[in-house]
Amino acid sequence: MECKAARKVWKLTDFYEDMKLLSQHDILSMLQELASRRMKKEIEQILAISWAIWYARNRFVIEGKQEEPKLTAARASAIVESYKRIKTQNGPARSIHFQNNQHFWTPPPEGKYKVNVDAAIQMAGLKAGLGAVVRNSNGKIIAAAVKKVCFQGTVASMEAEAVLFGIQVAQQVEYLPMIIESNSTEVVELVWRRKSSLTEVSWTVEEIKQQLQISNASSLQFVPRKCNAIAHAIAKVALDFENSVIWLEEFPVQIMMLLSNFIN
Repeated sequence: MECKAARKVWKLTDFYEDMKLLSQHDILSMLQELASRRMKKEIEQILAISWAIWYARNRFVIEGKQEEPKLTAARASAIVESYKRIKTQNGPARSIHFQNNQHFWTPPPEGKYKVNVDAAIQMAGLKAGLGAVVRNSNGKIIAAAVKKVCFQGTVASMEAEAVLFGIQVAQQVEYLPMIIESNSTEVVELVWRRKSSLTEVSWTVEEIKQQLQISNASSLQFVPRKCNAIAHAIAKVALDFENSVIWLEEFPVQIMMLLSNFIN
């Protein structure tokens, strides 16, 4: 609490007064005291906030990047939420592909569906739009979906959330097996285990793997941004919606006009 940046983060939470009172305690006695004052789910949040502050401090010391307190607090919430989503699930993903030599979007094989996904970030409001567009083997757009969420601190986190959203949409409307396409090399490499991460995105990546396992014969692959423009366009639209929406074949006029710009 002697750190001004840390105090700014704690002030954005429900735990500021607790932390002030316990600031002279050592870590063990502080946790013991908190355990007598707070519920388990609140302790989880306190630990996540502590980690997020530590992570933000390391970024400042090592990389010289100073983070807004709101982003640090948002990162803590994302850690807890994504962990809760996966802690009862098990099993690795099966089919994940990486390709980067495409010059234009191509339809999926017969009997499969392609789900292009992307995220659009609005830093001013700390919001992000998630977009997903589903097409069949004839290239016909048969579904589109949008969802507005809180920005979780990094672009990779939101791109991972977009992948997860696309999987969930395909599962909900039963367009399976699916090929998920994302233009985030980082997320695809994390899922494909070509790189590792100790940040909050790793929890979402684990859930992506598990959901792909559940959706038999489904896969994830990278595509260049120019092959994913339709998903980015729909993700930007998501910022104007308060609730998650899925359209099946019949789209509102403004959505149809937007999608028609990408139909060959």
